[in-house]
Amino acid sequence: MKKTGACLCALSLSLVFIAAAPAAAGDAPDGWWSGVGLSAKADPREAGSEAAEEAKRKLGASPAKIVVVAAAEPQVTPELVEGVAAHFDRKIIYGCQVASPLVTEGNFPDAVSLDIEAGVAVWALGGDADIEIAVVETDPDSDDAYYTAGGQMAELLRPALEKTSRPGKLVVTFGDQYNGSNKDYAMGLNDGLEEIHPIIGAAAGNTTAKVVVAGAIRTGVNVGILVAGDFTLGQAMNGGTHTPETADKTLAEAIAQGDGKEPFFALVFNCRRRRQGMIERGQLAEELGVINKNLAGVDYFGFYGPGEIGAKAPGEKAEGVGFTVVTAVFFKR
Repeated sequence: MKKTGACLCALSLSLVFIAAAPAAAGDAPDGWWSGVGLSAKADPREAGSEAAEEAKRKLGASPAKIVVVAAAEPQVTPELVEGVAAHFDRKIIYGCQVASPLVTEGNFPDAVSLDIEAGVAVWALGGDADIEIAVVETDPDSDDAYYTAGGQMAELLRPALEKTSRPGKLVVTFGDQYNGSNKDYAMGLNDGLEEIHPIIGAAAGNTTAKVVVAGAIRTGVNVGILVAGDFTLGQAMNGGTHTPETADKTLAEAIAQGDGKEPFFALVFNCRRRRQGMIERGQLAEELGVINKNLAGVDYFGFYGPGEIGAKAPGEKAEGVGFTVVTAVFFKR
């Protein structure tokens, strides 16, 4: 693997188990604490605060250990971070610009433009899980910048993946990954990890995309978050037609892998260009409806971005793709 002068850093967090848990759809394992909030407010500070307040309310009594923000590009500002930081520690706030959030409460189906002007989603996770956060800069002078960044991300996350004894583990990644799809970044990540591990994510864009790292807004960086805990995963990804049927098929395939168990959480990442086709045909509300129907009241978090990473099924190597819906659905072990 080619080495560059990119800055690498990692942060480990052990999440504290708390005995009681808030009510949640599906059969969540003891100690699972999670909350997702959404805001359509135009003012970045107000939007960040409203979405974070809702996420914190759903999270319940557990302290958040990681907070992930998906926001319209014009709103990824210091004011947005200030709004989220009114409810959570700034140092645990990560996230990026997106074409649109995709969460249970909405996907902005009435937007007239491909990339929305206002919309913020916040996911807060606490409870009995183990978290490793890694941040890698993309080297703009490298001929294989994205492959190298993926390999460096693997270098930071692999020790935690090898060390954990938790039955469930998932790497969530986003940031400067886009070069037509994030094929090169995903390939570097897979090669660096050496073994197959569950991975899901989506690009914020390329080197100009804004990424939130520990409460600071940066460009040219990727974030990787290892979530490990007492869960199993269903994974699926499908391209094909830019219609709600593709999302329906993807969620159904992932949920079928639960062997009859009800999911308790999900991550869903979707293609920005798929969104464009559905805007033109007025199908975005329908897509949200089929995702919500499959997940039957279960909270989920994700966004529409330019390039996705996912796996066709558990145990299969993750791929960097475009024009695709990818999901990871959580089940109690």
